[in-house]
Amino acid sequence: MMSSLDLPDRSLAVVIIEATVCLAMTIISITGNTLVCLAVYKNPKLRSTTNLYIIALAASDLLCATVEMPLASAVLITGRWDFGDALCQIQGFVDVFVTYTTPATMGLTAFNRYTRIVKTHNYNKIFSPRRSKIWLSCVWLSLAFYLLIGRVTNLNRFEFIPGYAVCSVSFASRERKFAHYFYVFGLFSVLPFFIACISYYKVFRKLRQHNRQVGPSLALEDTNNPRTGRISVQEINISRTLSYVAAGFLFCWIPLWSFACWKRSSPETAPRVVELFVSLMLFLSASINPFIYTATSGVFRGEFCKLLCWWKVARIAPVKRKANNEVEQQQDEANV
Repeated sequence: MMSSLDLPDRSLAVVIIEATVCLAMTIISITGNTLVCLAVYKNPKLRSTTNLYIIALAASDLLCATVEMPLASAVLITGRWDFGDALCQIQGFVDVFVTYTTPATMGLTAFNRYTRIVKTHNYNKIFSPRRSKIWLSCVWLSLAFYLLIGRVTNLNRFEFIPGYAVCSVSFASRERKFAHYFYVFGLFSVLPFFIACISYYKVFRKLRQHNRQVGPSLALEDTNNPRTGRISVQEINISRTLSYVAAGFLFCWIPLWSFACWKRSSPETAPRVVELFVSLMLFLSASINPFIYTATSGVFRGEFCKLLCWWKVARIAPVKRKANNEVEQQQDEANV
């Protein structure tokens, strides 16, 4: 008899496909998001206030990739949950935490771009480095405390859900379930979604107006002075990159939310493939951002190449230093 910790019977081909896909996304997510963090750490040009939100997204994705995804891969291989209740509580907390901090952080990022491009004069007041950290801390800690309080008071707990192949939240009553989704889904998903849509709409409307009025003089702008009336090429490129990140987010999360609502509202009609699809779309969302940065940002692309091809950089560096020393020596001789 199948227990609540067992997955449904699957053919060998299905087991191989599901486990391979999950393992591949785990490796890609860990590698890609680690590269993002290292790139920002090593390159001072990437240590901007906006990139603080990129680091927050990478940290959220890494949390999913290091805690949730490896356990899900093991479950898809073995066909059951064999890791005990304590680890289930940890994975369940991470599952819900990542599910809602990611869209909330995405909404903050969109509002950052709106303030930087449209409300330029208020940018340093609202999004100074210190206040940006406060915004992120408030969002992350409020959700973490809510989940911890709910768990300690037994208003909700985390249990293994075979369809998802992960541990996730469960509720003591239907009323508690409704209250949870009304608060968490509304505040951390729906509200950020509308903020992001409105913010990026106004950002690109402003950019279109700016391009018509300024045109070629964009290249001469001061990228470090938010008090100027014009917008730098660097800020335009950052906004475009983050808009692609938002598009990738919507590509993954609209199906995720749709199927999750189907599963929660009518579990008896949701086939297993739909349930597993919810988890896989969450994992995909945690894997694609580094590819977007690589495709749209030359600075990130250059840092990724340096990190991945470190032996070439180490071989070229002495040659460059020697060439620079020769140039300096020639300049000194000419001055003499």
